[in-house]
Amino acid sequence: MAVTPEPVRTPATVSDEYPAGIKGVIAGARSILTGFAVTMSKVRTRPVTIRYPAEKVTVSDRWRGALRLRGVLGRDEVPLLSSMPGEHNALIDDLHRSSRLPGCVGNCPANVDARGQSFLIADGRVADAYALVRERNIMPGVLGRICHHPCETACRRNFYDEPIAIRPLHRFAYEEFQKIRPDALPVLPNTRGKRVAIIGSGPSGLAAAYDLMRLGYGVVMYESEAEPGGALRSGVPSYRLPRDVLSREIADIVEMGLELHCGVEVGKDKPLAAIRRETDAVLLAVGLQQSRILPIPGSDAEGVIGALEFLWAGNHTGEAGVRGKRVFVIGGGNVAVDVARVALRVGATEVRLASLEADDEMPAHPWEITEALDEGVIATCSVGPEEVLTENHRVVGMRMRECLSVFDEFGRFSPKFGEGLSDFACDVVVFAIGQSAKLDTLLGGTEVMMSGQSRLAVDGTTFTTTTPGVFACGEVVTGPGSAIGSIATGHEAADTIHRFLQDLPLDDEARIRRPVPAYAKYAHVDLSLVEDDRRRADMPFSDPAERSQDFQPVELGLSYDEAMAEATRCLRCESEVCVGCTFCARTCPDFAITVERDDTPGERCLTLYELDLTKCCFCGLCAEQCPTGALTHTGQYELSFFHRDLMTFDKGEMLRDGGGDRATGRDGIVSPVCPSCEEVER
Repeated sequence: MAVTPEPVRTPATVSDEYPAGIKGVIAGARSILTGFAVTMSKVRTRPVTIRYPAEKVTVSDRWRGALRLRGVLGRDEVPLLSSMPGEHNALIDDLHRSSRLPGCVGNCPANVDARGQSFLIADGRVADAYALVRERNIMPGVLGRICHHPCETACRRNFYDEPIAIRPLHRFAYEEFQKIRPDALPVLPNTRGKRVAIIGSGPSGLAAAYDLMRLGYGVVMYESEAEPGGALRSGVPSYRLPRDVLSREIADIVEMGLELHCGVEVGKDKPLAAIRRETDAVLLAVGLQQSRILPIPGSDAEGVIGALEFLWAGNHTGEAGVRGKRVFVIGGGNVAVDVARVALRVGATEVRLASLEADDEMPAHPWEITEALDEGVIATCSVGPEEVLTENHRVVGMRMRECLSVFDEFGRFSPKFGEGLSDFACDVVVFAIGQSAKLDTLLGGTEVMMSGQSRLAVDGTTFTTTTPGVFACGEVVTGPGSAIGSIATGHEAADTIHRFLQDLPLDDEARIRRPVPAYAKYAHVDLSLVEDDRRRADMPFSDPAERSQDFQPVELGLSYDEAMAEATRCLRCESEVCVGCTFCARTCPDFAITVERDDTPGERCLTLYELDLTKCCFCGLCAEQCPTGALTHTGQYELSFFHRDLMTFDKGEMLRDGGGDRATGRDGIVSPVCPSCEEVER
C-alpha cells in the first residue's frame, strides 16, 4: 500500500540586506545595473496597448467567435445534384474534394441524389423528386422495392437515431408520380444523327440507353425474351417487384424515344456483326443467363436444377415442378433466399436453405433472411455440399459436410471442412452458388474475345471490348452484383460511347472518374431515448403465413403522411442550409440556442433561431455537430453591447456575412429571411 512520505523541514533564510563591506557595495551595484538593463529592454519593446479602433488586436486562430448561419430553410434552396450525362462525375468529384458530398450520395454506386429527393418531397414537389432520382436511378419505382440501399448505410442520421428510409421514398415518389403523370412524356429526339444498339434490356442497358438519348443519340435495343427487363423480370420474384411497375417504367423510356425489339436473340435471329454495321456503336448488356452447378456426385440426377432456371419457371409460369415436394437450396446469397421463398409460393411442402457460412456470416441481406425465416424457410448453416443422394437417377436427399471456416486469415475465400456428415431427405436440389454468361451464340462471327469465367474481355475502366465500337456493361463485366451497381456501369459505358462517337480520347486526364469514398460504420443507437417523432417510418408488411402462399407484394408501402414525415427527417447534409434539425441546440451544454421550424409541405421554413451570447462559452460543439455545415464560426471578437438584449442574436443577425471583427447583435436590421413566415425579424 502506498504511503505518503514524512515531510522533511529544511532551514531557509530570506533577507533584502546586502553584506557589509566591499561585497555589499558590489552586490548593490549589480542589482542597480540589472534593473537598468531590464528597463532598457522594455524601452525597445512596443507597448501592449493598442490604439482602438484604428488598431486591431491579433486573435488566436483558436478563438471561434460569434456564430453565424450560411443559409436557412425557407430562404435558401438545398442544392440539387442534377447534370447532363458525362458531367455528373465532375460534379460529384468537386463536392467530394470540397467535403460537401452527402454520405447518402457518395455511398450510392450511381450517386443518386437522395438528399434532393427528400427535400423536394418534403416541399410537396413529388414529381420533381421522381424526375431528379430518375437521372441516375433509371427506374425509381423498381429500385424503390429491390435496392439494397447502401445510401442508408452512410446516412448521417444513423449517428443520432435511425437512417432515412430512402428506398421506400423512391417507391413513394413513383406512386405519387403515377397519380399526376402527364398524358405524354417528352420525346428525346436523335439530334446527332447517330444510332447506338444495345443488346439486353436489363438495368445497365436501360440506364445507358436513357443517358445516350438525353445526349441526342438514337438508341435501338434488342431483348431475347418476349418482354423487357432482363434479370429484373426473369430473376426477381414478383412479391418483391410487381411486374406492372417494371413494365410501366420501361414503357416510359420507350415513350421517350427508345426503339425496343423483344423476342430477338442476337447471334441467332440476327447476327451481332450485322447490327454493328447498321449502327455507330454497340453496347453488350446481356447479364448472366445461366447458373453454376457444382460437379459433385449425383449433380446430373433428375431433380437438380440451377437457381436462374428455377426462378424463371416460378416467375413466368407460377410452377417450378416442386408442388408437394421437399426442396433443398444450396447457397447463402440473395438469389438463394429468393429461390427458397419462391419454392414456398409454388407449392413446396418443405424448403431448407443450406450455406457454407455461419448464420451471422451469410452474404444475403439480413432483412431478406429474416423475411424468409418468418415465412417458414429452414436455415442450415456452416455446411457444404458433399453428394446428391439418388435412387434410380432421381434425387432422394442431400449429403452435407460440416464447414469449419469459409475465409482464411487474409479474408480470402478458402473453406475448410471437417469430418462430420449430415444427410437431408429432399426431392429437389437447387444450386444457387453463382451465375455465368452465355455468349457463344451471341459472339459468333465476331472478333469480340472472352476472358475466363465465361465473361467478356473488357477494360473495366472504359468498358471497351477487344473490338472497336463494341462496348459492354453490367454483370457480364462485373460479375453478380446489385441492380444499382449495374446501373452505375451503364452510366459509365454511355459516357465512353459518347466520347467514342465524338472522336474524343476514351481514357485521358480530362475524363473524371467517380470518387468512391469510404464511410465508417455507425454504432447502434439506444432508441429508447429517442422521441417517437424522430423515429424512422416502419415499412408495413403482409402477414407471413398468408404471403408465403402467393406472389402478392410483401412490402405494403408508406402512407402519404408517413412518407412526408420521413422526408422531413432528412438532415440535408452538407447543403450549408439550416433545416432546423435542433441538433445544435441539443448539443449546447449551456442551452444558448433556440430553434423552431414550420414543417407545412410547400411552406417549410425556419421560423426561429436565437443564439444567446450571455450563455455561450464559445466551445464550438454546436458547429461541429451541424450536419449541413450551415452553422459556422466567424472569429468576430468585438462583442461589447450597449444593452443585454443585444446579446441575443436573432435569425436576421445569424445570417450576417460574417466578415470583419464586429458582431452587433440586435442592431435594428430588418431581414424578412423567410417570405412564408408571418413574423418579420426585428
